[in-house]
Formats: sequence, structure tokens, C-alpha cells
Amino acid sequence: MRNLIYMKYCFVALISFIYSLASSAQSQDTLQVKNLPEVIVNSGNQIETSRKVILRPTEMERKHATNGFELIDVMNTSELEINTRLHNITTKSGGSVVICINGMEVSDEEVALLRAKNVQSIEYVRTPGGKYAGKAGVLNFITIQYKYGGNVYFSAEEGFAYKQGNYLGYLDYTRKGVTLSFTTSIDWNHEHSYNEGTDKYVFSDGNTLERNYTSMSSLCKTNNQGGKLKLTSIGSKHRLNIYASFVRQAVPKSISISNTEYNGMFIGRTMKNVTTQNRNISPSVFANYTLWLPKEQMLDFTGSFSYGHNKYSSLYDETTQSSIATNSHENNHAMTGKVQYFKTLRNNYTLTAVASHEHNYYKDTYNGNWGDGQKLITDATIAMLQIGKNSEKYYYYLSTGISNTAVSLNTNHYNYCHPIAFYGGNCIINNHNSLSLNGLYTHTLFDPSNKNNMVMRKSFFEVVKGNPNLKTLRVLNNTLSYNGQFGNSRISVSYNNSIYFDNICHVYTAERQVIYDTKVNEGNLYGNMLTASYAYNAFNNKLRLNLTGIGEHNALKGKHYNISKNILRAHLTATCLIGELRIKATYKTPYTALFVSEPYLAHRKPQYELSVNWKHKNLSVEGMVRNPFRRYDVSHISMDYGCYNQNSWSYSESNGRCVNLKLTYNFGYGKKTERGEINIDKSINNALLKVY
Repeated sequence: MRNLIYMKYCFVALISFIYSLASSAQSQDTLQVKNLPEVIVNSGNQIETSRKVILRPTEMERKHATNGFELIDVMNTSELEINTRLHNITTKSGGSVVICINGMEVSDEEVALLRAKNVQSIEYVRTPGGKYAGKAGVLNFITIQYKYGGNVYFSAEEGFAYKQGNYLGYLDYTRKGVTLSFTTSIDWNHEHSYNEGTDKYVFSDGNTLERNYTSMSSLCKTNNQGGKLKLTSIGSKHRLNIYASFVRQAVPKSISISNTEYNGMFIGRTMKNVTTQNRNISPSVFANYTLWLPKEQMLDFTGSFSYGHNKYSSLYDETTQSSIATNSHENNHAMTGKVQYFKTLRNNYTLTAVASHEHNYYKDTYNGNWGDGQKLITDATIAMLQIGKNSEKYYYYLSTGISNTAVSLNTNHYNYCHPIAFYGGNCIINNHNSLSLNGLYTHTLFDPSNKNNMVMRKSFFEVVKGNPNLKTLRVLNNTLSYNGQFGNSRISVSYNNSIYFDNICHVYTAERQVIYDTKVNEGNLYGNMLTASYAYNAFNNKLRLNLTGIGEHNALKGKHYNISKNILRAHLTATCLIGELRIKATYKTPYTALFVSEPYLAHRKPQYELSVNWKHKNLSVEGMVRNPFRRYDVSHISMDYGCYNQNSWSYSESNGRCVNLKLTYNFGYGKKTERGEINIDKSINNALLKVY
């Protein structure tokens, strides 16, 4: 215990040590920095406009970043949360951000493969409309253009404490506005996460059962592969994007063995062995065509088709009980189409019309201890009309329309029709201060694996039951934010209020000797979140500090649940840029959160992370240590569901002690031109009901 406390004090002292490193770097580079143009630009490298904020990376920031994620991270914005390891960008409050490159929407892999040296500026829209209405923001990377030539990018990351690997490769060639590119990715991991705890059950006849379990061993192996071939043609009045991709996902081995002790209506000790396997493949094609017309008009057409084949199997084996086997497979396909029309009107008004349709087909077959099957078809159609106005000081828009979702589950048919509305506005006080409002009233689609009529046994007394009557979830959300820059300081404050009507969560019901787990529309969820973030650059921008505090009050009120929780947490990072080194330390405070989709309360431990990146020309080497004080990240989960009381501890190896080494090499050649989109989407459509 004494050694653990000492190690924590050493880690906290490391942030102070970074201060001294930056101070010494200042004394070494003072004369040179004073003469660099970037020092003059830094005072205004975040410029507010009525429509968007423009971020200008400096030469020093490009020098210390390899890809787009690292670049926006080292720029130290106060309103965006960047995870360079998981390739993810959100707002500080967790809102979804669409990422684009030169106006084209891209995936996370695209930004991970984007050379930081090629980025000229970054545009961030806090109140997106049109086809991005409802998103928390849109981030657009503007890159250097090429007449001919290309780019080559390769990165390899290996984990040594937590066994994992992640590899990305990309190459492209451009000539006369036509770009041909190929992207491939491979990742794998071996995880030994496990759970232990106590479950208490009360059956309808008054009998009780208590289960105490302790994991003996667990191992889950996963591997994913993806590849994409893409052709892009960019002209003066048109843009065409076509690609074909293939994704494979596999869990070839997942084994969990635990000792279990029962008390109550069943008394005894058993050994539980749960084995699962999962394999999925999905080829897909995508096409997007944009045409710019006279009189400031634009047409945009998007279409896609994907096919999925998914196989899932599980074996539940517990001493003194009969084994429970599940074997299932699914064939599905999805087709989407979207058209958008844009027109600039008089007096800076704009008109946008959007229509889209999405068709999904799932055919599931279940075998094992029983055999069954089902067919699920969903058709979602949306039509919206938007009016917007733009001036030097403000921008606002209002988008309204109709959304209709038709569902066929075997011989039963369901229809959900809702009015939808999106609205937002942005007002600039001056070039460095602004106020924004982003709001919506819409609905979200249910996970197709929840809307079914399957009933699957989980243990000798637990059953997972699909809900064919599950309805869509309606949501009202408003976010008001202030963003400002004062010299080397940046401040972002936002308040988010949301109401989820007919919230979807788990409900447990009891019969004589069986507990049923079903997802239902249960009550309303009320959420309030206040986020304040402060970013500061010191010592001629060599040291960059970022502090975020978040306060939440969430309440779930319904027939089965009436719970609320106040949450307070903070996140601190310190980044130092010295020569060819980038050193970053991160600390996240512990907190207890209410996860409303289950629901349950989970207590999270503090998190520590240190990374050191050395970059020389086209080569980058990075070492990272996360949570060095414990092998597993421990979460305490608790909730009283009425007939079921959960009290467990989850030990996650992937979020525990991690020691990673990453090697990146990239270079470009030829005369500058615009590079097209890369997009490998690793998600695979799936409606299978899984019990483990």
C-alpha cells in the first residue's frame, strides 16, 4: 500500500516536472521563437465567424503531430475531446462530432491516416444543419492540394502488458483530378477481463436465491480485418466518390470459468464454464455524387449497399445442471439512398431539402437446445425542409419534417410516424467570443437485436426475452454554449438539457422459478449537464494545459424505476513540446455514474496516462503507459431491480495497466493536389439476440 501511494505521488509530480521541462526549453529557444511568424499567428489561431470557427495549426503543431487526431489534440482546443488511441473525437460533454476532410464526411480511419503536414486549417461548426442536423458538431480538415502524386502511410501499434495490436496501411495516387486509393487495417487483442460479485433473486412464490461467484480464469480473443478500394474524381462543378470495402470480425475464442455458490431455494457449489464464438463478414459498396449548379445551387446524391453474414454460438455448462447450447446465424442486407438540394436565396437566406430512405432485412436462424427463426424488415424514411440565414454577426436555421419507420417482424407489422425538428444558431461577440444554441426534437431507432420475439435461456433459472412491442425513443435536446479566447487562454462553457421519452432499458420480472430479462420502453430520462473547460498555452506555447470539469444530474422516472444521481468529474492533461519530443500526461478523477440503458450505478477508479512521442521527418515513435498502478481497471456495479439485486465488481484488463509502443511512417510525393476520402467502416449490421 505504501509503495502504491508513493507511485501515485510520483505520477502527480511528473506534471510539475513537465513545467520545468517547458521552462528550460524556453531558455534554449527564446531567440528563435521570437522571430518565427507562428508566434504572431498564435494570438489569433482560433477565429470565430457567424457560421463556424476557424482553427489554424502552427508549424510547431504540425511538427509534433503525425496524423489528424494528433494534430487537433496538440492544438489544445477547449471544447473538443480527442482520443488519439481509440481514434475518436467528441465534444467535452460527449456529443457526436462528424469528421470531414475537404468537405467530405470520413471515418475515424481517414483521420488516423491523414498526414498532419498536409493540413492547412480546420473548420468547426457547432450548429450543423442539413444532412448533419442533430449532430453536436462538424469538424472539417482543409488540406494541401496536389496536381499529381500521392501519399503512403503505415502505422503499427503493439501492447505488451495488455496484449493487443493495431495496424493501418494506406496508399493513393492522384492524376488529373482522379484519385485511386487502397486502405487496409488489422487489429487484435487477448483480454483477461473478469467479474465477481453477489446476485440476489426473489421469485413470484416468495422463494429466494443468492448466487456468489468468483472468476477463476477468462480469456477473450478478437481479431478484425478491413480493406477498401476507392476511386474519387473531382472536377470544377462535380465530385464523385465510389468505393468497395470488405470487413471481417471474429471472436475465435472466449472462455470464462468461475466458482459459484448458491444459497436459498438451491444450495451448493458449482463450477460455471461459458464459451462463446462469433464470426462476421460484410462486403459493401458506396457511391456519392455532388453537382454544383448555376445560381448557387447544389445537388447531392448518396447510395450504398451492404451484405452481412453473422455466426454466433455459445455453450453454458454448469456443474449439476444441464448444458445450454445456442447456435445462430444471420444473413442480412441494407440499402440506403439520400438526396439533398441546396439553394442560396436573397438577403443571405438559404434553402435546404433532404430526403432519405433506409431499408434493412434480417433473417435469423437459431439452433442448439431448441430451434427457431425470425425475419425482421425495417424501412425508415425521412423528409426535411430547412431555412437558414447568415450574416456577419449571426447564423441560425430551422429544419422540420416527418420521419416514418415501418417494421415487419415475421407476420406482424408496426408503423412509427413522428414529426421532427432541428434548430440552431450562433452569434459572435467578436472574433474570439461567441454564443451558440443547438437543439432538436426527434426519435432514435431501437437496436434490431432487441425488437424480436425470441426467448433464450441464459442459465437454469435466467431467461433473456426479446420484445416485439418495443417502440422508438423520442428525444428533446438543447445545448447552449459559450466559447472564448483571451490571449493564450481558451474557455468553453456549455449547458445541456435532454429528455428521453419512453427510455429503453432492462426490466426484470419473476415467475415461480424463472427470472426474465427484457428491454422495454420504461419511463422518461431527464438529463442535465454543465461542462466547463479551460485551455492554456505557456512558455511560448511549449507547455499546454487543459482542464475540464463536468457536473451532471440524471433522473430516470417510470413505472419500474425512480432513481437519480449527481455526478462530478474532472479531466486534466499537460502536454510539453520539446525539440522533436511530445510528452503528455493525463489524469481523470474517480466518479460514480448512472448508466441509464441498463440501468445501474457504476463507480469508476481514477485513470492515469503518460505518453512520449519522438518525431523525426517522416518517422514517429510513441511509447504510452496507462494506469501503471494496477493491472485491471475496477468498476463497482450495483442496482436493485426489484426481483433482482446486482452487486458486482468488473475487472477490465483493456483499461488497466497498458504499455504500448507505436511506430508510424508516412510520406507524400508529387505536386500538391486535393486528396479524396478514405473510409473503412468496421461496423457490421447484426440483429442476433445474444445472451452472454
